[in-house]
Amino acid sequence: MKLLIVGADGQLGTDMARLLAPLSAVTALTFHDLDITGRAGVKQAIESARPDVVVNCAAYTAVDRAETEQDAAYRVNVLGARNVAQAAQRVGARVVYFSTDYIFDGMATEPYDEEAPTGPLSIYGRTKLQGEQATREANPDHLILRLAWLYGSTGHNFVRTVLRLSHEKDELRIVDDQVGSPTFTEDVVHQLWTAIEDGCSGTYHCVNAGQASWHAFATRIVHRLGLNVPVIAIHTVDYPAPARRPVYSVLANRKFELEQLGGMRPWEGALDDCLLQYREQLSSASSESNASLGKARIEE
Repeated sequence: MKLLIVGADGQLGTDMARLLAPLSAVTALTFHDLDITGRAGVKQAIESARPDVVVNCAAYTAVDRAETEQDAAYRVNVLGARNVAQAAQRVGARVVYFSTDYIFDGMATEPYDEEAPTGPLSIYGRTKLQGEQATREANPDHLILRLAWLYGSTGHNFVRTVLRLSHEKDELRIVDDQVGSPTFTEDVVHQLWTAIEDGCSGTYHCVNAGQASWHAFATRIVHRLGLNVPVIAIHTVDYPAPARRPVYSVLANRKFELEQLGGMRPWEGALDDCLLQYREQLSSASSESNASLGKARIEE
């Protein structure tokens, strides 16, 4: 099976390329290789690669900035998604598009399944929902995975932010009245591969099991890494942001479970595995730094 990954330099795309390469013939294109907002370039790249599956990891994800950069968000999340889906359809390839929990309004009291009514509160959420629609319309052979609170061992994410702030601040003030589904990129990749091999099509939720507030999420990070910084619970109103977030956006992987393809473990264990990778990265960086310092002293 031949896979083409676009947006392969992002947080999710990086892990896609790394973890799927041993399983399939993978062509990974970064933003610098391919701008998905350029229709002609997308058509040429996909026709040249002739993949069986096109995995679209390219996205505009700056939630707050999207409120003032609406056109930029629309070009990537909607027009770009349509370009990729159309080009994939022309060569008979399935297209994979990643959506978000931010397409929901947060008024639910139990996890959202795939059939739940949508109602995005932000420009980001709106453009991702429009991207879903554009993908469906452009390519009947599509697989849409809705993700939430995504983090991994690379890229910009909440885990890295907590680590950085824990060394810069005397305390962490984290919102405790927004609840969602923290999700590890590597688990998404494994679930996607299962779905591709099984021939899944349509729209699925793909998040680690369970739920947490941002405060609970941060508290586990700090505790597991043994960081000496208090984590203070605050309310959303205490941390105003340009874009509205859903208060409750927990997702249920209902379709995967009904089809007996459920493989998303609880978020706590997934986070622990990610933090183990961070520890190894920090240890490696420290060893390299000490080695460089030792070399410099010898040369002196």
